[in-house]
Amino acid sequence: MRVALVHSLPGRARFRAAPGAVGAEGFAASVSGIAGVRSASANPRSGSILVFYDAGATSESAIRLAIEGIAGASPAAGRPAAKSAGEKTAGSYIAYQLFRALKPRRLKPLATAIEAIPFLIRGAKSIANSRLDVAALDAAAIGASLIQGNVSAASTLIMLLKTGEYLEAWARRRSRENLAAALSLNVGQVWTRLPGGAERQIPFGELRQGDAVVLRSGALIPIDGKVIEGVATVREAALTGEPLAREKSAGAAVHAGTVIEEGELVAEVTGMAGNTRYEQIIALIEEGEGAKAGAEIRANRLADKAVPFTFAAAALAFFLTRSARKAVSVLSVDYSCAIKLATPLAFLAAIREGLQHGVFFKGGAPLEDFAACDTIVFDKTGTLTMSAPALDRIIPYNGFAKKEALKIAACLEEHFPHPMAKAVVAAALAKNVMHKEEHTSVKYIAAHGIATEHRGKHTVIGSRHFIGEDEGVDLSAAKEDEEKAARDGHSALYLAQEGKLAAMLLIKDPVRPEAAEAIAMLRRLGVKRMYLLSGDSASAAEKVARELSLDGGRGGLLPRDKTEIVKNLRARGCKVAFVGDGMNDSPAMSAADAGIAMKDGADIACETADIALKESGLYPLVIARLIAQRVMKRIDSNTRAAIVLNSAFILMGLFESPAAAGAGSSRAVWLHNLTSLALSANAMRPVLKESKP
Repeated sequence: MRVALVHSLPGRARFRAAPGAVGAEGFAASVSGIAGVRSASANPRSGSILVFYDAGATSESAIRLAIEGIAGASPAAGRPAAKSAGEKTAGSYIAYQLFRALKPRRLKPLATAIEAIPFLIRGAKSIANSRLDVAALDAAAIGASLIQGNVSAASTLIMLLKTGEYLEAWARRRSRENLAAALSLNVGQVWTRLPGGAERQIPFGELRQGDAVVLRSGALIPIDGKVIEGVATVREAALTGEPLAREKSAGAAVHAGTVIEEGELVAEVTGMAGNTRYEQIIALIEEGEGAKAGAEIRANRLADKAVPFTFAAAALAFFLTRSARKAVSVLSVDYSCAIKLATPLAFLAAIREGLQHGVFFKGGAPLEDFAACDTIVFDKTGTLTMSAPALDRIIPYNGFAKKEALKIAACLEEHFPHPMAKAVVAAALAKNVMHKEEHTSVKYIAAHGIATEHRGKHTVIGSRHFIGEDEGVDLSAAKEDEEKAARDGHSALYLAQEGKLAAMLLIKDPVRPEAAEAIAMLRRLGVKRMYLLSGDSASAAEKVARELSLDGGRGGLLPRDKTEIVKNLRARGCKVAFVGDGMNDSPAMSAADAGIAMKDGADIACETADIALKESGLYPLVIARLIAQRVMKRIDSNTRAAIVLNSAFILMGLFESPAAAGAGSSRAVWLHNLTSLALSANAMRPVLKESKP
């Protein structure tokens, strides 16, 4: 079984194998058992294997060969994978805390010594590999406390370290579970059309490429396919974020994850599980997640850099005083303690504060990344514009009045839940245009329009194709207006009566009322460049970009196009945030330094994003920027304070008497601990004055 390396960072690698092998029971647990591997997780849908390993103990090539052996020996796919070590942490962590609280006092020294063993082993491995990192310092601090007989200090440090490990594993597991739930199409049975025209219902798993699938109104499309018969409107919001359903007829492409809104289609299967546009987007998301892993590495870099200084100070203390007790006392006053305590607490406090203001930061890395962003890329529909279309204006023809045209249009459209129909009815209500039932039965032609008899006159409303070609209405009078509407990014409904064009109703996605002000605020907060990327028409994208004074706007883009543009910006040295709401935005979010999802966005966009806005509008985006910048400023000031103060305490420890240093109650150690608590308390203060208590 061939396994390929698709992305790597120091201590972290992503491989890809056949989904069948990855889905086998116990696969992730088997990979976790490879020598030098710390943890592993597998995605059965895509065949992705994410591995965290000790770079000093093994290599990517060795891991790849071992995975190939495991994949080749794995049983057939289809059974659920065993839970990884990280997925079992919740129960073990709760049990650990209960034991810690209830254990008899006389057992505390023995229990603490046993709990310390994994940390001591980890630190010994780091030292054996010539690395003075936080693992080595943790082991030294715990060992020093045990040697001094300070069991309480060792127990508390172990508890804090285990809590940090659990929170990291929990966040990773939750993200993986939520993503899997969002991606699941949950398809059971599908209807197929046989060569003779008969229909048969079969399990989705029996469907093959080339089969003809029958898709009716309200149905989820489970495959990528080509329409061979029928006409329907297809809602692609889950895939593209665009609110308007699109007409699909013979020859058009349909994609997995979208929904038939009105009408019926027969589509030939061109893509099945593992080869659909839906899953190509999933693959792009996974690649983007790999690219973002550097933020996690940077979060611990400063603490690692401080470790050698602490060891050096302890060695200097021993060299100058020849007192092992004084050296241990100095070792207990380490730089990383305050940094490791205050930094995660600041992040947690900022995450909680963000939730109070309608912003959900999915960890500390998104806060760090968004604070550093100097470029923001926006999607258009549902992001800078409203997610629901609105009637912009009515252009009457052939002697019709605007009010009369709106009255007739609303009278017909109120019977159908199409987004454009709702826009017409909402406009009539807003203008107090009453529209009584003055027509006969309404005939709806799927993906085309509506036909009826209104006050005895044949009346139709719908697309240009329906009115101009099917109904034979002369639309030449609207030619110039159509060209201008296309330039302005409008969609058009045509109303005709007795074979004459009555009016053209122009529908648009209105720009959010707060968009211009929010963009101005972001510029004041240090964002240098802002762009708009959209799957909508180029003219519509450019118009919105001009209206909001953005630095550029491009339309007609596919998900991969947006992703490539984001990658190119990053390659030029920009720190990029991408703001969107559709599934097609998810790959670009993952490729960006910070992905941000709007409220009411597609589920996959919200799950993929690093930051999710939980309240409508763009003001929460400004709040997110404020919180991110201020918490990073606070972490920076706390770090500087920790370095300055602990340097002073280390010097103090050098001049203490050996007896005071060995008593476990030296002034330097006490001041070090009090400083760590004070910096932690400072880290937890709200960064916004108006924060709720």
